[in-house]
Amino acid sequence: MTNRRENMSKLKNKVVLITGASSGIGKQLALRAASEGANLAICARTESKLLETQRLCEERGAQVVAVPVDIMDPSALGRYVDAAVGRFGTIDALVNNAHTITLPAPFLDKTIEDLDTEMRSSVYAYWHLMKLSFPHMRDHQGAGASIINFASEAAVMGDSLYAPYAAAKEAVRGLSRVVAREWGAYNIRVNTLCPNGMTDNISSGIEWMEDATRDHIEKSFVNNPFRRVGDPYEDVAPVVVFLASDESRWITGQNIHADGGGLINA
Repeated sequence: MTNRRENMSKLKNKVVLITGASSGIGKQLALRAASEGANLAICARTESKLLETQRLCEERGAQVVAVPVDIMDPSALGRYVDAAVGRFGTIDALVNNAHTITLPAPFLDKTIEDLDTEMRSSVYAYWHLMKLSFPHMRDHQGAGASIINFASEAAVMGDSLYAPYAAAKEAVRGLSRVVAREWGAYNIRVNTLCPNGMTDNISSGIEWMEDATRDHIEKSFVNNPFRRVGDPYEDVAPVVVFLASDESRWITGQNIHADGGGLINA
């Protein structure tokens, strides 16, 4: 693993915070960032799974701080950022990936509690983490610092069954555009990413869904020109690495689709 880290060094010595890193796409982002030379502060709710991600990242040569966190708890987010800065002294990139998605269902069947869960676990959490990270990201020299907030093609397209999810993720995009304008003066770039990749969380979660819902979700993952399912580690994580790296120094306020062309427009 050490040799691979030496050969992949786009994030060498950068301090990268990644939320939701115990499983799914967050775990794959952490593994890729570790292989690219980053030192990591990762968080998630499930401590046992988070520690497994930490172990795998450390095998790749990364220094890792792992903090069990419920991202809907602002005080826990504060402890997470404090732990990262206490260990590494700075923050070069913040990847807001974590999100609690409620069961897909028609709008008339969704509740205000569903909306509250999705808003608090995404746009509210991202809001808090950006503010908490700002003092440790501002005025970095060179390419500066980077924030990557996860959005969704399902929200851009207005996919059926995802009303609370779409509302939350579009709020993330709007917030990110504003912060990109305001924080460019501090050499911080802010972009959103709409990924499409089949994770272990998704594949296990859809098994028990009704046939129509499961079929709808499965088709969405191959609705692209390549007619295949995206791989989080090979197809999505490299885009996050690019956005966190100095190579993206002239890109801010943009929404990037790492979806195999699932959404193509002007």
